[in-house]
Amino acid sequence: MTDASAPQPPSALVYEVREEVTGALLPAHDWAVTGQCATGSGLAPGSTYAQRETGRGAALGAGVGARAGYLIAVAPPTAGKSSWWGVRATVGLDLALLYGRVDTGMSDVTGQLCAHVESGGESVQYRGSTVFLAQFTAAVGAQVGFGDASQSDGWHGLVFGAAIVPAVTYINPWVAGSSLDASFLGTELTLDFATMQYGTAQEDAKRLSLFLMLPPEDHGAMVATLSFGFVWH
Repeated sequence: MTDASAPQPPSALVYEVREEVTGALLPAHDWAVTGQCATGSGLAPGSTYAQRETGRGAALGAGVGARAGYLIAVAPPTAGKSSWWGVRATVGLDLALLYGRVDTGMSDVTGQLCAHVESGGESVQYRGSTVFLAQFTAAVGAQVGFGDASQSDGWHGLVFGAAIVPAVTYINPWVAGSSLDASFLGTELTLDFATMQYGTAQEDAKRLSLFLMLPPEDHGAMVATLSFGFVWH
């Protein structure tokens, strides 16, 4: 039986805002040449004579993000105790404008000889473009703090965190079509410079974060984000 009078771990709502630098490897596409080439006796689709090619763009830029969630300090800091740990869950939204090199397809071979198309080695074309990126994330993880618990105004120190971060990613290059993908292969590492009152879960901190999202399939997008933010309750 559970003892209803036993003290429960302290908990608190958590809020965070962050500035971000984001790099993205855009979704890959298989492209074929377009148009009809001349065979000498007529016309034929150029794609019959040229192999399909795979193109993948990449972009880098900056953005902003916000998080809201819940922190439970399973072993909260107490006077004389320099370490503590807890678990947290958050949802977040990140918005960024990137600039990069975007694949836009292969050339139109209309008017060319099919023999030339077959031997010419047509390649994927790229254009420079602004890319809008939006991500919705849901993180579940743990954090552990190490610091100084000798001061009368509370605990001060570093808090290391790690979380699993499923994400839904929307990518829209201005010169190509948009994509919407989901991945469960997101992870995040955080480092907080924090202050906490003894026996509470109320953490105020400056936070550095590194987020990496891998695609569930080879052709999907990959996103890496380095951010700096503020956490409060």
